[in-house]
Amino acid sequence: MFKMVLVAVDGSEISHRALEEALAIARAMQAPVHAMHVVQTGTYPALTLNELEPPDIARQALLDSLEREADEILADAERKAAAAGVRITAHKRWGHPGAEITALAQELNADLTVVGSHGKGRLDRFFLGSVSSYVVDHATSTVMIVRG
Repeated sequence: MFKMVLVAVDGSEISHRALEEALAIARAMQAPVHAMHVVQTGTYPALTLNELEPPDIARQALLDSLEREADEILADAERKAAAAGVRITAHKRWGHPGAEITALAQELNADLTVVGSHGKGRLDRFFLGSVSSYVVDHATSTVMIVRG
């Protein structure tokens, strides 16, 4: 029995399916869901949180765009969870998706982590194929891979 479910979402079709699976399991187990979106800053060589002082205009515009996209993806997950009658908490992180997913799973003591395989976000920045492998290799709890 799962008491806490974490699902990674990136806005792709496969992550929508991963969210649907996570919500179905959570509903059946009467468990809360934590949805997370990770902005993969490593995709952009000049984009690290330590180098943002002072940010140039182009870099800040990119950050703002990624922030808005993350907020939209998480808001969509919240709408879907509400429609399914499942409690959800949204989390937004910056960094390496696999590392951030496994770290949050440990912080939350999640029993189940759900990720999609071969998903990509609008900016082709969140490659869940390699992320899912990382999560499987580093997770301390059960991992469900939803395939595309």
